[in-house]
Amino acid sequence: MHKRYPKSFLRLILSGFLLVALPLVLAIGYAVFTLQGLAAKSEQAVQRASAAARASRQFAESLIGMERVLRQYVVVRDAVLVDDYKRLGSDLRHVSGELTFAALEEANAKRLASLLEREHQFLARLEATVGSEQAPEELVDEFQTLAGEALPVVEAARAVADTEVARLEQEASRARDALLLPLVAALALALVTAWWFRNIISAQITQIDTAIRAIGRGDYGRPIVVSGPDDLAFLGRRLEWLRHRLADLEEQKGRFLRHVSHDLKTPLTAIREGAQLLADGVPGPLSDKQRTIVGIMSQNSLRLQKLIEELLNFQQASLAANTLDLQPVVLEVLVDKVLLTHRLAAQARGIRFQKILPPVQVEGDPEKLRVVVDNLVTNAIKFSPQGGVVRVLLQSGEGQAVLDVVDEGPGVAESEREKIFDAFFRGKRAAERAEGSGLGLAIAREYVTAHRGRIELVPGAEGGAHFRVTLPKVRQEQVS
Repeated sequence: MHKRYPKSFLRLILSGFLLVALPLVLAIGYAVFTLQGLAAKSEQAVQRASAAARASRQFAESLIGMERVLRQYVVVRDAVLVDDYKRLGSDLRHVSGELTFAALEEANAKRLASLLEREHQFLARLEATVGSEQAPEELVDEFQTLAGEALPVVEAARAVADTEVARLEQEASRARDALLLPLVAALALALVTAWWFRNIISAQITQIDTAIRAIGRGDYGRPIVVSGPDDLAFLGRRLEWLRHRLADLEEQKGRFLRHVSHDLKTPLTAIREGAQLLADGVPGPLSDKQRTIVGIMSQNSLRLQKLIEELLNFQQASLAANTLDLQPVVLEVLVDKVLLTHRLAAQARGIRFQKILPPVQVEGDPEKLRVVVDNLVTNAIKFSPQGGVVRVLLQSGEGQAVLDVVDEGPGVAESEREKIFDAFFRGKRAAERAEGSGLGLAIAREYVTAHRGRIELVPGAEGGAHFRVTLPKVRQEQVS
């Protein structure tokens, strides 16, 4: 199924950012809307509490004023004071309306209405005392009783603020609960979306990285296909062109090396055979000087042949990953055979082999692994002092085999450690001896890498070089 992608990688990233941000934006919008509603309710609550407090204060002041005027009337019996009482009573009824609207529940509102009705009846009796000889003292007690019954209503109005605060706390709690789930869901959705887009973007980058790594290790046989936005697909097509170009160059290089080696071997063979005939005295007896010259010719022709063979081996090693004949290999037997082939060269210099070779099986190409061990042992013998010891140690770890080759030579200079496995690199000591082509360790690295293993120069070795090769062991089901 063909997937549809944005036109460019930048658009893909922006699309991912928008999809990740969308649930968060919606959650924030919902939160803002909820908080705005809570703020409006808070404002209404504050207004109600303020109105209730103001009305309850005015109601209490009106009651106090009415009682004070009533007491003055009882003493002075002035009709003007009754008019003052009536004015204060009118204010009381007006404040009662505000109080009922702002603060009182239905029960207290009915109770207040009943008190106002009784106060109205009380006013009628008070007016009846104007100009009469009737003593109004008992009216004061009646009014105090009436005012006392009104006090709980006033207190209820004053408690509105506490009631509103409690209600706001409940509203805030409900708003918090209402916001928590959408916010958590939005965050989870954003994380899932981010993870999804991360995988998409990672897949695009991984395609290019895999293609570049394949080109880097010389694997030119697998076509490069990069799917995704147009700019990445274009880059994939350019990498595919580069793969074809490098494959052609590799083929040309291999063909060139084969032709050159063949053209060099033919005259080189003639030179070696001629030098051998001279050394055997076929044309006639040779003088000591002539024999020395013939020896130099034979020695250098052999060296040149070895260099040509190493160059061809390095070319083959570069393509080792595609030409491995994988099979279970009994590594301790292979190492022992390599040491046996070097026994005479070691004895000639008084060098001893110290070997610990427990049974280990690995998955690999026997011939190429033999070349790896052979190159390491050859180096160890070459740089070991007269009468030295070369230690060859084999270990079996979890899922891997480890081969250590340690000599007692001068070791590798600190400045040369990073270059020791580069092709054609010869250390200072090898250059002074005019030995080697600088390809042995490079070939060993190519073969070990092709086996999904690792070769390294172990740091901290004292009095010699310590090379370590780590290879994957053969799987149990393959052994059975």
